[in-house]
Amino acid sequence: MKILKLIVLKIKLCYQVVAFLKFIIIGLLITGCGDPGSQEAATGNSVGKSTGNATENLASNATGKSTSNATGKSTGNSSAHPVYAKKFTVEKIGSYRLISVHAPWQNAPGHSFRYLAGPDPQSVPDSLSHYTFIHTPVGRAVIMSATFISLLDTLDLLHTVKGVSGGSSIYHPSLRQRFGSGEVREVGFDHSMNYEVLVDLQPDVVFMFGVQSGVVQTIKKLEEIGIKVVICADYLEPHPLGRSEWLKFFAAFYEKEKLAESIFAGIAERYNAVAGTASENRTQPTVLLGLPWKDVWYVAGGGSFAAQLISDAGGRYIFEDEKHAEAKPVSIEKVFMRGLEAGIWINPGVATNRRTILDHDRRFEMLNAFQQNMVFNHTKRVSPGGGNDYWESGVLRPDRVLEDLAAIFRDQQVNNSELFYYERLK
Repeated sequence: MKILKLIVLKIKLCYQVVAFLKFIIIGLLITGCGDPGSQEAATGNSVGKSTGNATENLASNATGKSTSNATGKSTGNSSAHPVYAKKFTVEKIGSYRLISVHAPWQNAPGHSFRYLAGPDPQSVPDSLSHYTFIHTPVGRAVIMSATFISLLDTLDLLHTVKGVSGGSSIYHPSLRQRFGSGEVREVGFDHSMNYEVLVDLQPDVVFMFGVQSGVVQTIKKLEEIGIKVVICADYLEPHPLGRSEWLKFFAAFYEKEKLAESIFAGIAERYNAVAGTASENRTQPTVLLGLPWKDVWYVAGGGSFAAQLISDAGGRYIFEDEKHAEAKPVSIEKVFMRGLEAGIWINPGVATNRRTILDHDRRFEMLNAFQQNMVFNHTKRVSPGGGNDYWESGVLRPDRVLEDLAAIFRDQQVNNSELFYYERLK
């Protein structure tokens, strides 16, 4: 019996390692070694609903005028081309939606996936019958990334989630509670995926992401056992509002496009208003981003969403001249030399204090931002299990993230109480 317990413990530890590595990899790709992963209230003059992780008051624009048809289903023929997002399009054809996802992993420019979403698989025209059909509205879903949580939550669709990957690292209170009670089940990830649980759940769709082309094999295996998969690429969007706009993508599978459009319009208007005010910051502090991972610093380029946030918040990113969007490996020495005099350091991995940063490399004590106590991380909203709301609601609410950064860049004496996701590390 003792040996059996040891075996079970070892299996659990192996799974936790795999889940943590998934969490780390996504974080590196998104921010250049920011806190990994994969969302909160708008202004007081907005009108809307309240949800578990504070994504309330979004079904209106930033001026406070609510849209009367915000909760209704969209009708008619149209093309919902995103304003900021580059990785998906939605074309409405009668009662169907042709949903396309483009280049859903890094270095995949020639790969696209298309899905036909609609209420009746029997009436699909022959011209559209070769696409993967997803029945709408989706009733049972499995989500493989925490970044999808608030997108579904703000559409009041979180009840459709029956399975998750990395459930122990969820921040959202009610979803975490449902996971703890067994109502929502763990499905694993990659080589640790639990196909038996997936078959038992019988989801209408699994919303998945891919870091490399190997995800295609996983998709094929799931399809072979009768499970439909939709690939997502939200984490590759170069603009913060592009990531938030994936709200429209998920809405298309639930016939809630008008609600999504209304919510996103309010977020975009608020984001642009904050950016407009932040542009008046004449100090433009230089900003260092990230922390090394295994002696390599994955640097987000000037074309990344992280660089866009820094610029819109009134800062100057030390690698803004390197225009690539993805995170690329750079020597610690190169980053150190560029960031030596930077005035502010943000997103230093999973560090919650400055001592942890020095555990990586004692030389960081020489950095100006470290010496001036200007190191900030988005670790203010973390669940007991380590789930970070920055990677959940922050995806939906880049305006909230931007407000934090603008406050940090504008005022060296900013208090943690004034920030939502961020905190100054002690």
